Parts: sequence; structure tokens; C-alpha cells
Amino acid sequence: MKHIAFKSLLLGALIVPTLCGCDENAWNDEHLEGFEKPTITKKETVSYTMTADDIKKVANMPANISLARERGESALLEAVGVNGYFTAEVTPEAYAPAWLDSLSGVKGSIIYYLSEKSTLQLNFPTSDALPAELTGIQNSDNIEIEEYQYQDVWGSTTDFINAFAPSKPAAKAIPGILEEVIDSPADGQFAVVTYNVAVQDPVFGGGGTTTPEEPEDPDAINSVAKTKALESDTEFDVQYALTVGFVSGKNIFACDEAGDFIQIYAANSYAVGDVIPAGWSGTYKLFNGVTPEIEATDLPAAKAGTFTAKEISVAQALDVATVNTVGVIKNVTFSEATPSEKVNFTGKVGDTELSFRNNYTKPGVAAGTYNVTVVVTVFNGTTSLYIVSYDAPAAAPAKIGSRAGANIASTEEKAVYKFNGSAWKLCSDVFVLNANDYAQMGVKSNLSATQAETYLPIYMSTKFPYAKEDDVYYIVYNFYNGTETVKNFCSRATFTGIGWSITTINNDMMQFVRASKGNGWSNWLYDPSIYIDLPAGKDSSSADFWQACVNWAYEHVDVPEFGATSITSGVGYVTTYGNNDYYTGASAYQGNIDLRPGSARKQCPSVYGSMNDDEVVARMKENFELRVGPAVLAEFYPDAQPGKGVDLYYVLSFVMYNGSSHDEVIRFLVTAPGTFEFVDCTWNEE
Repeated sequence: MKHIAFKSLLLGALIVPTLCGCDENAWNDEHLEGFEKPTITKKETVSYTMTADDIKKVANMPANISLARERGESALLEAVGVNGYFTAEVTPEAYAPAWLDSLSGVKGSIIYYLSEKSTLQLNFPTSDALPAELTGIQNSDNIEIEEYQYQDVWGSTTDFINAFAPSKPAAKAIPGILEEVIDSPADGQFAVVTYNVAVQDPVFGGGGTTTPEEPEDPDAINSVAKTKALESDTEFDVQYALTVGFVSGKNIFACDEAGDFIQIYAANSYAVGDVIPAGWSGTYKLFNGVTPEIEATDLPAAKAGTFTAKEISVAQALDVATVNTVGVIKNVTFSEATPSEKVNFTGKVGDTELSFRNNYTKPGVAAGTYNVTVVVTVFNGTTSLYIVSYDAPAAAPAKIGSRAGANIASTEEKAVYKFNGSAWKLCSDVFVLNANDYAQMGVKSNLSATQAETYLPIYMSTKFPYAKEDDVYYIVYNFYNGTETVKNFCSRATFTGIGWSITTINNDMMQFVRASKGNGWSNWLYDPSIYIDLPAGKDSSSADFWQACVNWAYEHVDVPEFGATSITSGVGYVTTYGNNDYYTGASAYQGNIDLRPGSARKQCPSVYGSMNDDEVVARMKENFELRVGPAVLAEFYPDAQPGKGVDLYYVLSFVMYNGSSHDEVIRFLVTAPGTFEFVDCTWNEE
């Protein structure tokens, strides 16, 4: 059942209140949770909210398994049972009737007591459709890289660490590992891989001889350090690669292989982690006599790379020599919430006060302690720290010992790989939450629907601060569906241009009607009826509908029959206000139908003058029921289609005024595409 948003009121004339309020519920112990013992009536409407366990039963029913096989939805139905929610493909419309039929035959369940034509409003969790292939992630292999595999990566059983490192990247090694551990993978098969990553390479052993490096050309500008040694306004060739650490408009903060930073000023489309290759020209300037900067006209295309901001000590944060560095200052305490506007503020590390500025207008955070990523700048001869992002301090990473005796810090990471028929490839648009991510969100190891809706947009904003509108990524995490935790659950994240929209679990409702009864069983059919709520009152949301009725009376009656040349001419049924008529009584101004016969005679005496009151009212009702109502519905809903297996009705709730206000309900049946036929109206029962 659908509600059209002319208003958000229930139709009191059609909806029977949900059954509730009984002390004894033992009869229902084995049936539907949430249902209580009913009062038996000839015809009822009841409401029930499905649980994840109910949906699992739906997915496991032989009749539904057979139906899914016929529809080519077997894998999708299986995923629905595991997830505990329906999707755009696997809906209650197709799969709930068999489940309802099974309950209808169980003496004691509430459905058993519902007679023919009774209705059930079925509430259920649902999620927007994901690409079909991504449903395979939940059934993927979970691979954890083991010690012997790290040994193979490092090429030694003694000199190795249980982690990947800059010189041994995970993306290069994992495809080969998956080839060895997964036999005969199917095309499109996924694997979720867990592994450790060290931010620096280990140093094994010691001593021995080293090969002397070739002496450098003193004129070759192959580092940031040599660039900073140039005179200001010197043109030169940049003969070294730079990794982007932060971008703000035309300002790029990047570091070379030695970790030295410099600012580049030029139009660009770079993102954090991009590598700017060597081989371009620029002019070195000492901006404001303080800030080292390269001005450039053309910059080369970026290459793939990664950037991880390193820690800046308090001493470095206060040292002007650190200018342009993008780094992390750990354990900064803010005594009050930080600002979201472009202003200065302070924070402390221990007893040392540091000066910050929200120059890039990042969202503020509540008072507390954070690891703060900043760009170090200089103002009036002292350092100022421009905010890039805030992160809650993470638990100390585990120490991974190498066989050479070195202790290298590492963190756990996860990634999704997909077999393309010939090789395993990293899914670059899929991200998997790891233990540190859960810790920063303040949860243990999974997310509920509400938590996902709250935390995942923040996660994506931190990960992609320069996202473009309509960018789409996928997030894999452990999802708690209210009954159990679903591993490798996948949500879609879409950047709207303002923030991240996350596909999470929504609550929806469909109405089912008990169409017939035989042998103690019922035949439950989906009722697609659409309920349109038209509230009365001035400036009501229903004004558009009623104005369309007035327009119809003007165009189809007043113009051809009375010769009206303006909707406000007052000639015919439409009044001089142009927003109400007495052909049907429709009033966009009052948001109702006005059936006062005296007012109708005053507006159109040539038609109504010889009629008595009952005849005037009957004529206006007939005009709305048989002519204007169907025409305006066709105008608003030209794509309406007849129901399949059960009639499709458009049910309008509105207010009729005849000296006092009366709530009314009228039904129209869809008989052909965009074609509506009057069925009945409550004002004829009075």
C-alpha cells in the first residue's frame, strides 16, 4: 500500500485500528511475535512488523525457493534470508503470500481468525537495490594472510615481518596469494582479505659492505631540500616526484621521497595520495618572504600512490622549519567544541598550547582529545596549524616482530578482491571496516542500521574529503540486523555534492488482502491500493489537486459552454477568485469540496436556479465522481496501471463542507493505463 504525500494522515474511514492490549498471549508463542489475541470480527485490518527471523523463514520456504528459481533470483533470495531484510528485487509482494498462507492454516494465529476481505498491513525492513554482483561479497571467502605467506613475500624465513610494507605492497602480493589458496575460482567470485600493514620498511641484520652511491649532479634539482636552497623567483625543472598530502583549491601540499614538504600553486585536479611525476617546470618563490612555494602553469597527470600523514611532535609544530608539512599531532585536547567557521582557536598537548585555525572550514568537533591532521603554516613569524581532520586516538597498534629482531608497528587492514576470469583484482571502489575503524566509531565489532546511518557518512567524509558529486563507493562491514550479525554486509555510499548518502535499512509497508478461503487456508494477495490524503485548510498541501479540478472545470466547461476568456472572469462555474468552482465544489483556497447549494446557485444561476438543494448537491457530486475526479487523477498519475491479480484502487481522503466539515473517502478503480473509474464515496452513505 502506498501513501501519496498530499498529507500524512491515516484514512480513518478505511483503516481499522491495530489490535492490541491483551494480557494473555500464550496462544501465540509459536506463531507471530508482536501479535496479540484478537477480537474476532467479520472484517478487520491488522498490522504486523516482520522480524529478521520471519524473513529467514520466508526465504527458506520450499514454495519460495521454487519461485526464486523460476525468476532467476535464487542467490538474491538466499541473501535476503541471511540479511534479514527485503530488497528491490526480492519483495514481500512476491514472497510473503506463501508465508502468510502457511500461517493462515495454523489454528490460533491471528491470520487464522481473519475472514475474507480482511487486510494485513505488513511492515518490513528493506534496502535499496545494490548491484547484483555485490551480493556475492557476503558469500565470499574470508582470507587472512598467514606467517608463511609473509615469509614468501619477504623471500626469507628469518628476515621478514608479519606485515606488508612500502617496499612490499599488499596490492602487488595478494593476487598471487589468492591464486594459491582458492582453487578454481568462478568468474565474478569475491574474497575479503585481512592483512597487516607496516608504515615503514624493517631493517634486517646489520654490518656488511654497501655500494657507494653515484655522486649527484650539483645542478640537478632533485629534492625539496635543493629547491628550498634556490633564490626566490628562480625558474627550474622539477626532477623529482612528489606525493600529494593535502589540496585546498590551487594550493597543493606535497612531499618528496625524503619526506620534505613544499607548497605548489597551480590549477589541479589532484587528490590526497596522488603522485606528481618528475619532469615539469616551475618558479620557486618564497611567498611573503617565509613560505617555500613552487608556482606552475601546467602540471603533469597524476599517478597512483598513497599518502599517510606522519606524526609531528610538539616541538616541530612550533618550529617554522616545519612549514608546509602535512602531519598528525597526537593527543590534542580541546577544552571546548572547535569552530566550524574560519577562525583561530587553541588546543593543548600536555601543558603546551598550540595555535590552530580552521582555514579550510572543516566541521568542528566536541570538546575532547583528538589526533589532529594539520598543515603547518607561518603567520607573523610564528607557526599556525590549519585543520585538515580530527580523529579520536586509536588503541596502540600491535608490535610485529621480525626474525631479525626489529619491532615494526603495523595495523590491520581489509580489502575486497574479485576474480575476473583470469586473475584476482583489487576492488578499488570497495572498502572494508577494520578493527580500528570500529574503535573510532565507538562500537565493538559491528554496526546496527542506525549506527551505519550515523557513522558511515563521517567515515566517507574523512576518507574522501574532496569527493565529487555522484561519486559512488561500497562499504563492507559487520551488520547487526536485530537478530544476528551478518558478516561482510555491503552498503552503497553516494556523494550528493553536500554529504554522503548511505544505503541502509529502511522500514516499509505493504498491504495484503485475504481474497478467498478454502480448507482452512487463505489466499493472501498483495493490495497495491494507493491512498491519497488531501488535507483541508488554507495553504494546504492539497491545493495543487483542487486547483487542477478548478482548472478542468474552466477549460472543459466554462470556456466552451459559457464563453469564459479568463479563469477569474466569474463566467460559469469558476468564481472571480479563480481558485474555486461550483461545478464540483472544489476549492484550492479552502482545500475542500464546498457542497453548499445556495453558494452554487449564486455563482451559476443559469444551471442551478431551477433545482432544489438535493438536486444541486447531487449534480456537483456526480460531476466530481464521474468527470473531474477521474480526469485530474489521470493528469497526476498518467502511468497508473491496472492491478495484477487484485484490483488497484486510488483512494482519496478529503473534507466536504456544507455548513460544517465532514471527512469523506472516495475510491477510483484503475481500469486501463492512466484511466480511472468511480467506485464509491462515503458521502453517498450519509
